[in-house]
Amino acid sequence: MIRTRTIKEAAAYFRKNDPQTCLTETAIRTLLRTGKVPCARVGKKYLVTIEALEDYLCSRMDCDERPGSRSKRDWAIS
Repeated sequence: MIRTRTIKEAAAYFRKNDPQTCLTETAIRTLLRTGKVPCARVGKKYLVTIEALEDYLCSRMDCDERPGSRSKRDWAIS
């Protein structure tokens, strides 16, 4: 199921799931405006899917998309 959100709702979603996240409304807006994350524009609002943001973040961190898996970076730290 695709979960479409506004920028504000997407930022709240990530804050709820990770209170220490650095993914702010401004950061999401920048990703959308630069075209790094696909979105739809409806009037003045940008709509983005949670999946698109997660895909972008995983591709930037080289992480495995399986829940509970550890990224290469996590293995190097521990």
